[in-house]
Amino acid sequence: MAVLAFLDHDAGHAEPGHPERPARLGAVRAAIEGDERLTGLARVEGGAAAREALERVHTAALLDRVEALAEGGGGVLDADTYVTPSSWDVARRACGGLLAVVDAVLAGGAGAGFAVGRPPGHHAAPDQSMGFCLVNHVAVAARHAQAAHGAERVLVVDLDAHHGNGTQDAFYDDPSVLVVSSHQAGLYPSTGTLAEAGGGAGAGATVNLPLPARTGDALVDLYRAVLPPLAARFRPDLVVISAGFDAHRLDPLGGLSLSVTGLVDLVGVVQEVADAQGAGLALSLEGGYNTGVLAACVAGTLRRLLDPTAPVDDPFGPSRCPAPDLAPIAQHVRDLHGL
Repeated sequence: MAVLAFLDHDAGHAEPGHPERPARLGAVRAAIEGDERLTGLARVEGGAAAREALERVHTAALLDRVEALAEGGGGVLDADTYVTPSSWDVARRACGGLLAVVDAVLAGGAGAGFAVGRPPGHHAAPDQSMGFCLVNHVAVAARHAQAAHGAERVLVVDLDAHHGNGTQDAFYDDPSVLVVSSHQAGLYPSTGTLAEAGGGAGAGATVNLPLPARTGDALVDLYRAVLPPLAARFRPDLVVISAGFDAHRLDPLGGLSLSVTGLVDLVGVVQEVADAQGAGLALSLEGGYNTGVLAACVAGTLRRLLDPTAPVDDPFGPSRCPAPDLAPIAQHVRDLHGL
């Protein structure tokens, strides 16, 4: 496991109250260090991602723009996305941390690894930083697995409440990367419809699960219905999770209303799929803006990765909403993707 804390990317006085703030990782670090069950975690330290690795996903123009803005003292890329003098280095280190996890999983004998860094990455498209995200760590990691380790097929599962539009854009025409995303329909960035299913040679390699608000822990059963057959047909060499925890019922930016237990169980379903396929598993932190909930979710996920039978410590309680009927979504996915 890799626990990588990057606190220098801080909006400070320029963006007071910004939800993507250093306190997120401070809470995670405290939860991990305070849990005796996690004291034995192996830790790997990754350096900054090389320009070559980043350019497997992003245009040179985008990378030059973010770097120049940081070197110029910082600024804003859009209404949500800020850059400080340290942000270029921090974003490359966050990405490099995930690459180190992939290396440990694919070549170092680790069964699974979790890169806990910030800023998040799944909204960053090949030519645009947006939605708090500067570079797309998960997309870069998928390409790194293919280029450095010979992985033929990579499965990306995005659990964030917001659609990972940047990850989808990076692989929309590519049959070697299967992208599965569950997210709240209509939430930022308002992409990820059922009909968005890949294009060209990548037709069928994008699977979106747009969900109604207050879906709650019923999402776990939806994943159990659709992810195993998708993975069995795709046969991934590596599974990468965009581990966003803003689907919790107390998160200020989402409305899916899952519990800590439900979110950890979602990771468990993906872990079972990876194990069934003999694939390595790497996780990268995305959203989650209630710091207490985020800390509980990350610690619970680490315990689940260490021991799939470990009970979940859920200090915030159940999702408290009736289970919606997600069968039409599951059937639509089966029909659209020929399952």
